[in-house]
Amino acid sequence: MMRIGVECEQLEGERFGVGHTLAQLLSAITHVPGVEKKFQFVLYFKTDIPGDAFLNHPLFEKKILTGGIIPRSFNVFYHICIPIAYWRDRLNGFFFPSYMLPAFFVGKAVVVLTNDVYWEAHHGTLPFRYRLSYRMFCWWAAKRAKKIMTISQFSAKELEQFYNLPSDRIVVNPWGLEPIFKILKRSPEYYAKAGAIKKQFGITKDFFLSVGQAFPRRHMKEAIEAFGRIASHYPHIQYLVACIDKYQPPVLDALIKRINIKEEREAVVYARYISRQDLVIIMNETRVLIYVSDTEALGLPPLETLACGRPSIVADTPLSREVLGEEGFFVLNTADPEGIARHMRKIADDEKEAARIVRAQSQQLEKYRWDTHAHTLLSLFEDVSCS
Repeated sequence: MMRIGVECEQLEGERFGVGHTLAQLLSAITHVPGVEKKFQFVLYFKTDIPGDAFLNHPLFEKKILTGGIIPRSFNVFYHICIPIAYWRDRLNGFFFPSYMLPAFFVGKAVVVLTNDVYWEAHHGTLPFRYRLSYRMFCWWAAKRAKKIMTISQFSAKELEQFYNLPSDRIVVNPWGLEPIFKILKRSPEYYAKAGAIKKQFGITKDFFLSVGQAFPRRHMKEAIEAFGRIASHYPHIQYLVACIDKYQPPVLDALIKRINIKEEREAVVYARYISRQDLVIIMNETRVLIYVSDTEALGLPPLETLACGRPSIVADTPLSREVLGEEGFFVLNTADPEGIARHMRKIADDEKEAARIVRAQSQQLEKYRWDTHAHTLLSLFEDVSCS
């Protein structure tokens, strides 16, 4: 029986990228036939154990590492408690999904590492303490982990260059898509729920969509400026921006207000966050997702939107073409709002072309399955534990 530790702090509280993918991964592992005969997973939390049903599976042993005389500090949890737990609990390996390896960890580790985290650490606008942590502990992971897992061929090639890694230490294992993202049946219940959600956000008819954390590399500012250029020509279309402003200083709120004053309507709706359950319906209802990012490790939102039967406007990068194929609404110059606006006009004017692109790209979805990801990761744990 192999005992594998998993750092699970990202499951606590409000979840974003790592938290969502880790939850899906752990859930997928519980469905692998016979997994409990080979593996026991010890899940380590900083403060609280969430109430997800899959966490009650007998495959998982759950532990909180802080509290009492131990400070409820991430650094204490990550860099001190986890390395101690590895030896105390006699683990055969440890899985770190959050791109870093603890400072004092000595053992067999599989670490998720991606090219976009390197970019944020060295070129992004995160507060200095976060960039410094990523620089130090992503580098430590690259040098000390038994295996690096990444989620696209493009990411693997960049990691080889960034960290001077041999290709045999990197395993490409794409994330799967959460099963809730699909084309929903248009029933009376669906229309009632969709209407209520759109009313909640102030959406009156058609709309474009952006979601995620608005780092400058994702060009949310340029996308909103692009919509501002076409908004007066399409008074029936709004732009729902559900993004956390990561610009330093923040810029999105003021920009949206200027456009809405100019248009004399709520042309751009700024929601900042949408729950996963509501997001599925929003993605089914939107005309297009705008996700124009210079660099990503994978970029799930365009795939999730595609699974819901809608297209995306994305940057013309090798990753975009790896993920979506050779046909799509690709923006060559991501810093030019006019290039983004050009594709917005195409989608507003030609629904048939948008549907054709969706049909062409949909064959790509089969590559992004959680059952495939789980099997590959379990094999990786087995290799690392026995090495």
